[in-house]
Amino acid sequence: MSPDPSGFDAGDSNLYRYVNNPAPGAVAVTLTGPTPNGTIESSSTTVTGTTAPGAHVVVESTDIDTGATASTASATAAADGSFSVPVPIGFGTDVLTATATSAGATGYAQLSVVGDIVGGATVLDVTDPSGDDNGPGTYQYPTSPDFVAGSFDIIRFQVITLGTTVYLRTTLRTLVPTFGNVMGAQLLDIYVHTPSGTPTSTASAALSRNYTIADPWSQRLEVQGFASPMWVDANGNSLGTPAVVASTVANTITIALPAASLGTPASGWSFAEVLSGQDGFSPDQARAFAATPQPFAFGVCPTGNPNPICTTDPNTVPKAVDVLTPAGVNQSTELNPTTGPVAIRAIPVS
Repeated sequence: MSPDPSGFDAGDSNLYRYVNNPAPGAVAVTLTGPTPNGTIESSSTTVTGTTAPGAHVVVESTDIDTGATASTASATAAADGSFSVPVPIGFGTDVLTATATSAGATGYAQLSVVGDIVGGATVLDVTDPSGDDNGPGTYQYPTSPDFVAGSFDIIRFQVITLGTTVYLRTTLRTLVPTFGNVMGAQLLDIYVHTPSGTPTSTASAALSRNYTIADPWSQRLEVQGFASPMWVDANGNSLGTPAVVASTVANTITIALPAASLGTPASGWSFAEVLSGQDGFSPDQARAFAATPQPFAFGVCPTGNPNPICTTDPNTVPKAVDVLTPAGVNQSTELNPTTGPVAIRAIPVS
């Protein structure tokens, strides 16, 4: 089995619980749906299970990521003990607890699901070519089988507003658990330019990322599977902790931000997005590069490639496997370190 280069114990990343073992003397409750840890692509789900016939069943749905008020619904178990209770689902991790009461005794069972965004107004929706997860055109994935093809390939980016929340959604070609976490492979940075935002910066998340942002940004977000999401201003001050949902159903990573803090995206805003590999052992949290691909390092080039970039010091190439590019900008040219310092352009909101 390959070592876990995340820098963390993968077992610690499992936030979901599934409890079906009653205490002695308690009412037995077993949940049969929805699927534990699954992604719910709607605003509600139905909790099903079995318990004592005729028991009073109360199901509570608690969104632990956004802190929204918990919702409850109830039903009476049928003669065979089965019950079915529809409950609302919020964005993020929702803990569903079914409590049954019968003849003065109680019992419960619990599971967690992940709720995705449903509805909203789309402010920005851009596509990115599939298969360009090679930086300046030569980058190679690490050779370990832990890294699945398409895991670093952005194919779509959306900015969606819904009520008082702004959602930044990135769709990848492939999103599968790596090192025990759905986002165990990815390191995603989003640099947000707002027309009146101050202070601003053109720096990347770390000097060792080896690129700058061409359009000054006032807010930066960074998400990965083995650390809390980061949301900071240009001086590095925290702006809060956003909720993040990674869906293997839709291959999406969605970040939820309060509009009161982020602002409401509109014309004049822009977003630069950079995807690289996560490595918890690295000082800048980004996976390293070698001249050619190694088990746990990206390769600047495949073996024997004559491209001039292949002679570049791997420690100086931009740690950017895929980026969004505005109209008229070629990714291979933008990320090529042999033509000068790499500056990544942002996508404007029109």
